[in-house]
Amino acid sequence: MKEFENYKKYIINGEYFEAHEVLEEVWQELRKSDNEIQWAYKGLVNAAVALELKKRKRDENIYKTVWGNFEKYKKYYELSEEIRKTAEFVEKFRPF
Repeated sequence: MKEFENYKKYIINGEYFEAHEVLEEVWQELRKSDNEIQWAYKGLVNAAVALELKKRKRDENIYKTVWGNFEKYKKYYELSEEIRKTAEFVEKFRPF
């Protein structure tokens, strides 16, 4: 899907807020459903937020907590190969 390509491009370029925005829109629609894939999107959104918080030099505990939310949804990344690969990609940018 195009949103994952865009998400990765933004992450590579250090544009974490924009990466968050790309998936946030999709997640907002999915969260109204019973589709478990919503949790995968939520986790990836949280990864981008954690990276943005680190970039803005926020308190270390804050971005570590948000990154923990990315890790919390790990089992849902297996629902789609593309999501799994995206999660593996963003894991390389772990902010601590």
